[in-house]
Amino acid sequence: MILSLLLAATLSIQDYATMPTLSAPQWSPDGKRIAYVLTKADLTRSVYDSDVWVIDADGANDRRLTFSNTSDTRPHWSPDGKRLAFLSDRGGKNAVYVMDLGGGEARQLSSEPTAVRDFEWAPDGKSIAFTRPDEPAAEEEKRAKERDDARVVGEGTKHFHLYVANIESGEVRRVTRGDFSILGFSWSPDGTTVAVDRAPGTGLDDLYRTDVHLVSVSSGETRPLVVQPGWDRHAQFSPDGKWIAFTSNRGNANWIVDQRVYVVSPAGGTPREVGASYGRSPEGISWSHDSSAVLIEGPIGMSTQLYRAPLDGGFTDITRHDGVVADATEHRNRVAYVAQSLTAPPELYVDGKAITNHNAAFRGRELGETRVLRWKNPKDGLEIEGLLTLPAGYKGGSVPLLTFVHGGPASRFDRGFLGYLGTLYTPQALAARGYAVLRPNPRGTGGYGEAFRQANLKDWAEMPWRDIEAGIDHVIAAGIADPARLGLMGWSYGGYVATWALGHSDRFRAISIGAPVVDFVSFHGTTDIRDFIPSYYAGMPLELLRAQSPLLQLKKTKTKVLIQHGEADDRVPLSQGTMLYRALDELGADVQMVVYPRTPHIPREPKLRMDVARRNMELFLETVK
Repeated sequence: MILSLLLAATLSIQDYATMPTLSAPQWSPDGKRIAYVLTKADLTRSVYDSDVWVIDADGANDRRLTFSNTSDTRPHWSPDGKRLAFLSDRGGKNAVYVMDLGGGEARQLSSEPTAVRDFEWAPDGKSIAFTRPDEPAAEEEKRAKERDDARVVGEGTKHFHLYVANIESGEVRRVTRGDFSILGFSWSPDGTTVAVDRAPGTGLDDLYRTDVHLVSVSSGETRPLVVQPGWDRHAQFSPDGKWIAFTSNRGNANWIVDQRVYVVSPAGGTPREVGASYGRSPEGISWSHDSSAVLIEGPIGMSTQLYRAPLDGGFTDITRHDGVVADATEHRNRVAYVAQSLTAPPELYVDGKAITNHNAAFRGRELGETRVLRWKNPKDGLEIEGLLTLPAGYKGGSVPLLTFVHGGPASRFDRGFLGYLGTLYTPQALAARGYAVLRPNPRGTGGYGEAFRQANLKDWAEMPWRDIEAGIDHVIAAGIADPARLGLMGWSYGGYVATWALGHSDRFRAISIGAPVVDFVSFHGTTDIRDFIPSYYAGMPLELLRAQSPLLQLKKTKTKVLIQHGEADDRVPLSQGTMLYRALDELGADVQMVVYPRTPHIPREPKLRMDVARRNMELFLETVK
């Protein structure tokens, strides 16, 4: 009876999968209201339903604007504040819709043959620019219909291009053409020019082949502004039109190099870095209202905050939230953002005060205490940080410990309520069942500076695994973890580490492995991020790659293993999980593999997320008691 009452007051697997999330706050031009997106789970259809809401900046009059059973996202105010535009797939694919806030239904701006990717109001409010992929040519459609549609690998890329639609007539004019893609854009304040992120294609590797160009809205003529190897993206005109801010990895076409923030004159010249002391990859950039500073949203350790980087030098924090900040936006020195902490679920904040109340039902729950721990790798002394969540109501003594390894490898665990992949591994739901959960940030994790992020160069396995094992030993030495009751889990790179552990440790009773990289050579040959392994291993050193491929390190094991993988995973193809399953099965291991239909690299559907989490919990309840 006592256990059932405790479980009712804690967080459940369903809570993690269905907790409302908030995103994309946007100030009205007069600063009186904020539009944002609220996403809820519809378990009947097993989908997430997003709608646009508007609230007064003081928290009054929080109301829902859209009511379709679809995805309504990315609200943007018209410059005069009388209308809202947003993206919606209510017609079957993403299109721009415009809503008059004086009343009436939202209307579709234009009927495009392909889904709109992004959009932005023109400064005069008379038009909207948007990007969408090219549609198939008539001959391609004819061949597809006749099933005479053989495809040549590397040919036929459908690029993203820029269009402008008239608000009143809906008339659409194409602006750019060519064998390149527009991945992002920003209007100049005078409305004559658009700064664009230009790439040779649309794949993930093309993110690291982007350059900044200027496009004439009237003629479509393009002019290169920043052209160099690697990532130059997120071009943003300053409000006064004198500068363009962008993020860059400084001429390095490499996944392992952090991006920095630069500004350049639209007239050209040498870009200069701002906020150099930040020294990490931003998650977003924007301009202060007076064009005096670039605002940088990004991680430092386990926190994410908004920072101010003045053009004349310096770097200061704007938010000081006890957790993580996301989607921050400024209006004349007022800041709106979504925030959460280890003990507070997500809500919309303005200047440090929560103004929404969508997650009131999840406040005041019985949570396991989460502590920030630090320990050192015994081999090289590198300090590692992590989170330890104790069982709910913990009073001391030795308890079973489950270690959760993050992906990336440059992802990280942070001080958020939901946490990294919380919907799949549900730390607090496990804590309610009497488990301690360790979430380490080993070398290679982002948010700790470039030296730390690059400390796993040519080594995904040995030293990162020592970092993690040292954390487990630290919790055991503290008298919290029982060394005879240990479990391990992780997705993607976390699945790689969990598979590596199978061949290098006998201490775990059970290991849950999600979408793992298990063989570097076959992974490189099938993944949609072809440059990824060559970035981390400085090429393709086959002897080293084989030595660090977990599939080739397996041995007979008494550990019970669960493998989970998405059927539509292009990032880590299903073949990686299948090879692991067959190898373990042939070694006589107690192994089960679960394949999730329709699922890319990370499960997106509520019921499938709940299935992943439920099977993980059942694995550990059965074996790590």
